Amino acid sequence: MSSDETRDWLCGPMVAVATPFTEDFELDLDALQANIRFMIDGGVRQGQGTLLVGGAGGEHPALNISERKDVMTASVEAANGEAPVLTSVQHTDPRVTLELAQHAHKAGLGGVQLGPTYYYEPTEDDAYRLFEYIASKTDVTLMIYHTWWDGLHMSRGLIDRLARIDTVKAVKWSTPDDRHYRNVMSDMSDDLVFIDNSGQQILSHMYGARGFITHLSGFWPQYPTDIWNKLESGDYAGAKKLLAAFKWKWVNWRAKVSAITGGEGPFIKAAMEEVGLKVGPPRPPSVRPTPELMKELTQLFEECGVPYLSGVTSR
Repeated sequence: MSSDETRDWLCGPMVAVATPFTEDFELDLDALQANIRFMIDGGVRQGQGTLLVGGAGGEHPALNISERKDVMTASVEAANGEAPVLTSVQHTDPRVTLELAQHAHKAGLGGVQLGPTYYYEPTEDDAYRLFEYIASKTDVTLMIYHTWWDGLHMSRGLIDRLARIDTVKAVKWSTPDDRHYRNVMSDMSDDLVFIDNSGQQILSHMYGARGFITHLSGFWPQYPTDIWNKLESGDYAGAKKLLAAFKWKWVNWRAKVSAITGGEGPFIKAAMEEVGLKVGPPRPPSVRPTPELMKELTQLFEECGVPYLSGVTSR
């Protein structure tokens, strides 16, 4: 499969899908499948978005290996071929990374995101060897995950080397270096499918990105789809207006949650529960937002017209 073929399905908002738990922190696959159907029914479909399950937004560091596999399988089943499903395979043990990648391929996922190993800071050659190792033992499509915050800021040279591996087709892209961000994307957008992971939806699209990471489709799937459609039509002013109407306000509230507890699960799940979806708590040591923060969230949703499920009213 060429990068052009990947571009046909790997595009639009990439949803960081939350992993639901029961109140005693057990995996709730029924809720996961129901939530995926909610997203698909709301417009997250092939050509208009993708589902990233078992990633940071899905609390993968708090899941065991069996649970990560179960999330993959249940998600593909729920998506029913209507939306592409990808997953994270990051792990400190490369053998586990391979096991997860092989399961993803067998289960029918569209691809997996793979970053360099973490804890021990890798070199660029270490990162290349990891991708080469995984690619040599599975045909699953690989998306480079540029996890620069874990210690390795990939050079243009490394990304170019990785792009020459047959199964490496995409990159989930962010970097603290603005020039590097623009140059790599503009120079390599014909070779790799770029998915923005920096919250720069408009700029990334101008430089050739084919999608962006979002938490918002988990509770309001129509909104990021509308932004994507504005970008695709070249209506950058319209996209900016949409972002200002809710996204930028949401980011401010999200930062308040992150100041009291770690991970992405707490704020994603809070928003999903607010609109009436079943998703449960984050796993410890993360916690739900405080009642005061939830009151702020309700006010934000009411102000911005975030839709609730039928029969559900704001709290």
